[in-house]
Amino acid sequence: MARHVTNYRLPNPLARHLLDRLSERRQSLDAFRARANERRSRSERFADGLTDIVGSAPFLIFHMCLFMVWLAANLRLLPFISPFDPFPFGLLTMAMTLEQSLLTIFIIMSQNRSSEIADLRNEVDLQINMVAEEEISKALTLLRLIGEKLDIAEIINDPELRIMEQALDPAELVKQTRDELDDEKATPITSASEWTPR
Repeated sequence: MARHVTNYRLPNPLARHLLDRLSERRQSLDAFRARANERRSRSERFADGLTDIVGSAPFLIFHMCLFMVWLAANLRLLPFISPFDPFPFGLLTMAMTLEQSLLTIFIIMSQNRSSEIADLRNEVDLQINMVAEEEISKALTLLRLIGEKLDIAEIINDPELRIMEQALDPAELVKQTRDELDDEKATPITSASEWTPR
């Protein structure tokens, strides 16, 4: 007899509860950056605002128009404007150098603050991943015990399950990663024959 397969739908209260949980998590992630932005100093707010302006199309268009008018005026292409910065445009060079220096400082300030927020998020992600790894290992252990209790051969005879249920040691992972990086630094490529396909 053919079995009719129907799409399983969560009960309305449970579905609403899950949607509310997802909404709360999204709001908490959004609030993470919002709280960091609220703690900005005046200089950091100014740097962020200036960075947004510098990275915009109107800022580019303004500079392009300014350069064209400046060069045209000082190359005597505009008869109604007398040259004020003849070739090689020393005043323009000085102004652009000063602008670039100031903009670089403000952009680095904004990037440093964004980097701090990213570091905090990475730390939160790391803590969550470590907790999740422990929970998954525990769930695999329970799965194995259930499989042994019910005598399920696929679970009992799975050679990878025993390995997967072992909790990872973060300190050991860090040590192995550092050892691998040290090995790569200790054995640099000295000739093309070491990496060229043969």
